[in-house]
Amino acid sequence: MIFRAFTLDDQKSFAKLSGDNNPLHTDVIAARRTMFGSPVVHGIHGVLRALDYLLVTKDESVELSRLKAIFYKPIKVGDELEMEVAQQEDASMHIRLLSSGAVVTKVIVAWEDVELGSQEGDADADFPTMIEPRVLSDEELAVDSGTLDLSLNIEAASILFPALVKRMRPREIATIMHLSRLVGVYCPGLHSLFSEVELTRVDSHGLGGIYYEVERFDKRVGLLNINVTAPYMTGFVKAFRRPQPKEQEGYLSLKQRVSDDEFSNQKALIIGGSRGLGEVAAKMLAAGGADVKITYHHGKADAEKVVADIVSNGGLADCFQYDVLNPAISQEDISLSGWQPTHLYYFATPFIFSGVRGKFSPDLFRKFCDYYVVGFANVLSLLGEHEIKRVFYPSTVAIDELPKHMGEYSSAKIASELLCDFFEKCDPQLVIYKSRFPRLATDQTVSILPVKNEDPAELLISELRAFNQKMPSQPG
Repeated sequence: MIFRAFTLDDQKSFAKLSGDNNPLHTDVIAARRTMFGSPVVHGIHGVLRALDYLLVTKDESVELSRLKAIFYKPIKVGDELEMEVAQQEDASMHIRLLSSGAVVTKVIVAWEDVELGSQEGDADADFPTMIEPRVLSDEELAVDSGTLDLSLNIEAASILFPALVKRMRPREIATIMHLSRLVGVYCPGLHSLFSEVELTRVDSHGLGGIYYEVERFDKRVGLLNINVTAPYMTGFVKAFRRPQPKEQEGYLSLKQRVSDDEFSNQKALIIGGSRGLGEVAAKMLAAGGADVKITYHHGKADAEKVVADIVSNGGLADCFQYDVLNPAISQEDISLSGWQPTHLYYFATPFIFSGVRGKFSPDLFRKFCDYYVVGFANVLSLLGEHEIKRVFYPSTVAIDELPKHMGEYSSAKIASELLCDFFEKCDPQLVIYKSRFPRLATDQTVSILPVKNEDPAELLISELRAFNQKMPSQPG
């Protein structure tokens, strides 16, 4: 069964309905700095959508006796999903949501047919009050507890989940929905990742909302076990405190690694310099005396922050918007108003860790090629009038290692290296410096489990120096 993809508007509607306004789910700019690189669907949103699909053809109303959901991988906004449903002997339904052939969410649900009767007063009909997602210390997380009110705006819920609203009590819908607010706003809060939930039906506890209490917090991996009790339901939630976005070293700190004038021969154009390796390169080059201009696609505020850090501390820098996927739109900007770049640094990239282990996606391969091959060729074409003969093009050791979940990325990078060789063969004066970097500490490489990430500044400075010393007449 094909499962309709979630849009950003769907996400914003769910955030208003549930109170889970975590920017991971609704803010494109904020989400790009997370470990997922773009907005992801609220896990509970996916669960409720699946339950709604199951109830579309059901004539009877239902009451939950058990609900379990495990979130294996995040669902990206816009991902096409499939849903598989299997009826078990104990009358429970086992649901699997799949993206690109991989299971992203598993749901087990059991319910009984009931007569709903009057539902007035079952849950507050208002939207929940929005608050900023909390950021708690280790000590605070370990002992956190509290109560969340239950609310369900029936009109808004009927748009997202029409069958659910028709066949299930508002109280039960609200209980499931507000677990998303629990994780995304309260505990762990801002830097959170929903992992698992299990609820079973019990006699009423006399509660009007959801009471939660942290049972255990494992600091090593950031995993929380949270006991939850709600009207007629009890169970637990598991959630991770995910890593915060990677903050690169500031200009003054990086300046200590370079000589004041070692890059003073450069007017450096850095494509994709608002964060990650491009950000570090911009600061290092400016610290070494280069006149730097960086481009950004979406991250205007990030780019302006980098420029402000450089300029306020004595360096030369500016920024402008440029989309490597739509060069014609940006052609006027990249003309640079008379500023003549001498060096090009190409750091434009989509989210790297998008592949599925052991599978190859032609669509994902094309996406990587759009950035690493077509986009790069377009930049060189647009800059042809400036006669740039020195180009820094970072590559990857993934070409040598071929990780099983990065076939598309590795293949596109191989293609890009061949393209660089082609350009150099066509123009003997052109030098394209290719360096295969290992896994470096950036927004893209943070992870829940500890993984070794190299210091980007330490490796990058040696490569920038080697590139700067390479004469245009030398072979690439």
